[in-house]
Amino acid sequence: MDRIALEVNKFYERYPYPSLPVRTERDLVRKLHANVMGKILATAGLVPSSLSGKEILDAGCGTGEKACYFSYYGARVTAIDLCRASLQKAKELAEKFSLKVDFGCCDIAEFKPGKKFDHVFCLGALHHTEKPYENFTALADLCKPGGTITIGLYNRYGRLSHRAARMWISLRSGSDIEKRMSYVERSIYRRKLRSIHEKAYVADKYVNPHESYHTVGEVLGWFGKNDFRFIGSHPHTRTGVKAFFSQLRWMARGNGFFIMSGRRSFSKALKYP
Repeated sequence: MDRIALEVNKFYERYPYPSLPVRTERDLVRKLHANVMGKILATAGLVPSSLSGKEILDAGCGTGEKACYFSYYGARVTAIDLCRASLQKAKELAEKFSLKVDFGCCDIAEFKPGKKFDHVFCLGALHHTEKPYENFTALADLCKPGGTITIGLYNRYGRLSHRAARMWISLRSGSDIEKRMSYVERSIYRRKLRSIHEKAYVADKYVNPHESYHTVGEVLGWFGKNDFRFIGSHPHTRTGVKAFFSQLRWMARGNGFFIMSGRRSFSKALKYP
């Protein structure tokens, strides 16, 4: 485990993310979570009913809400994360709703499951690693020919104002996680944070020790190098030169996180064991 992974993992052990307040089945598969998951699935041309029987990998699963959602709709789910505190919460969530998920504590680059997946999801994890592209290629190799990969990253343009806020927090309170959290409570929220989920959200947004920033063009390049065809995004983006203007709109709207999906070429079937 490299230095960045150690620092990020230590942070998530303190603040498991996202720690959503999922108390009932309705919380898991209806309401706001269903809306979010619907947008994620739509980027890959999927709907909940299309998940049944599919092999799905949730890489960087955190506290397991997405993994449990996939399992609820009949997918065979493998979910990995480095953070043991997050995985413990994820396992408890799966047990609460009697859902089968194969959880594992593992680094993305070192994950060797011995099988391929129909759909690979990695949402909000790659930008907290030292080598996002290398980790992407490791995940891409786990995708079946004709399967999809969906990744979520911080956008270089949409995240610009937030990056300035993080720099200011660092200047005012240093690198210590708890000092930074206290500063955010005192100077940004001006109150004590009220719930486990709110603390996890704020910590991940303002205090995470490492994050990188990416563009649509960069991800399209990742897809192309690994024989994936772009199929959808959220927020919506065009390709080529027009992608830049899409990202300027994201910046104006404060859309700092974007999701892109690609489908793997069937030509890879020749290499598929």
